Amino acid sequence: MEEDKMNRNLYTSLKQLGLSDQETNLYLLSLKYGPSPIVTLARYLDISRPNVYKLIKELELKGLVKSDNKEKFARNFVVEPPTAVLQKLREKQSELENLNKNLVLDLPELLAGYHQGDNETKVKIYKGREQYLNIFDKSIEEEDKEIQFYGSSKDFIKFVSWDNELSWIKRRVSKDIFIKVLTFKDEISSELKQDDKDEKRETRIIKSVGTFESSFMLFANKVVFWQPKAPLAILVEDQYITKMMKSIFESEWERSK
Repeated sequence: MEEDKMNRNLYTSLKQLGLSDQETNLYLLSLKYGPSPIVTLARYLDISRPNVYKLIKELELKGLVKSDNKEKFARNFVVEPPTAVLQKLREKQSELENLNKNLVLDLPELLAGYHQGDNETKVKIYKGREQYLNIFDKSIEEEDKEIQFYGSSKDFIKFVSWDNELSWIKRRVSKDIFIKVLTFKDEISSELKQDDKDEKRETRIIKSVGTFESSFMLFANKVVFWQPKAPLAILVEDQYITKMMKSIFESEWERSK
């Protein structure tokens, strides 16, 4: 059972690095059996030898092929150890964290002049706790089916207060509005998760990036970016930006299963 769990974790990690199913299977196979002839790997994978060489080339490009083994594929092939996978994941996480920080800094300027689509693009910037709470209330006034939240629930709730959060939850439940929450693993997410069923919510843990304080929420064809440290809320009404953020959320939602 413990071995199965480790294999699932490694499989998920390889998929996070962008490996295809066949590339992942080749890596796991090589890890299990060690240095092996190409003909043996082809037989295990039930594919032709030329296709095995193609997969090896892809793994090499991703830095997962033993460097001292590159000229010996005619005899045996072996992959880098799982420590290399861990290092690649850490590098990807660092890149995503830097991208997130830079995008948050650039977002107000980027959105201020943005206009695309059939409907007029509206970007509004709200500052201060009172306006923050007004937008929070606006979400359940305008949405009638489902809200999606991504980011730090701990920092968000700490800013709006548990009293306001619980009041909002009560009103949301009374309107029969479901919410999907993608957040970081901490005491707040654990507390939310245990009441998911009663509070019309499903809480999942973000696994693809490191922690940060901000968040975004999707409702009624709008997206609001929350930054509780300023505090600042950026409300965007634009069909293309909303579609993009929904796609990002849904992709991360599937990864967090």
